[in-house]
Amino acid sequence: MKEQFQHKLTTSFFLWFDNFLLNKGEAYSNKTGEFFYYSDPRVDSAYKVYGSPFKQWVTDSSITGATMPTGVYIDSSFSGRDDGVVLDFENGRALVSGSNTGLSLTGQFSVKDFNVYMTNDTEEDLVVENKYTVNSRLPSGPYTYIAPYDDVVPAIFISSSDAQNKPFALGGMQDTVVAMKAVILADDTYQLDGVLSIFMDSVDECLNPIPMTGYPTTELGDLKDGSYNYTTVKDGYAGDMKFYINDVKTSKLTDRDRKSLVHDMYVGFIDFDVQQHRYRFN
Repeated sequence: MKEQFQHKLTTSFFLWFDNFLLNKGEAYSNKTGEFFYYSDPRVDSAYKVYGSPFKQWVTDSSITGATMPTGVYIDSSFSGRDDGVVLDFENGRALVSGSNTGLSLTGQFSVKDFNVYMTNDTEEDLVVENKYTVNSRLPSGPYTYIAPYDDVVPAIFISSSDAQNKPFALGGMQDTVVAMKAVILADDTYQLDGVLSIFMDSVDECLNPIPMTGYPTTELGDLKDGSYNYTTVKDGYAGDMKFYINDVKTSKLTDRDRKSLVHDMYVGFIDFDVQQHRYRFN
């Protein structure tokens, strides 16, 4: 199936959301630390997996002050992609070619204050039913790797729900409005209020439409071209019809309601109305 309107909207909104939070909120921390070997049957046997204590790593080099890793130090010597190292930004780890499981790895990277995920789960499932691994950004120990693939909090879960076309102009142009939702699971009220405040002020923002081919990471979690800059990517589509954030509403769960949860996170919600004037099937 070829790419449709909803595919492009989802990609564009996700990349914009991640950049907006990191840029406006400086929502990341620079880290230096050790990596730990573990076995992962999903990874090709040509690689050995060494995980850091944090995920997700920042991928966007347009974020001022964030550390973009290009490799790791193996037994004190730097090794990068040309040396057979794959960096998995999504799962916070390095895949090292070879068979040695006893290497000493260290590296530098920026870890997001909030992991950002696309989801099809309902708000009720995300808030009430699901259990999560907590990946605290505060110093503690002893450190070890954090398991891959599972959703880890603090986190923000993005989904799309309702969508509607209304006639806008002669010739078949439609006014398309899509409801995008974000569920925030935060460590404390400071984090939660910060995210809600940042995106409350995102009303009237315009988003350049980025196709799925513009998504920056590979199936192994590394950057396709070795680097990714959201500003550069979105500017490449500046001439296309933009998405427009027409309305934003924020809310949060009360402390009384939080007592019924299976976790101790602070919960907030953001509802976006994203609009575009378009012709059908474009």
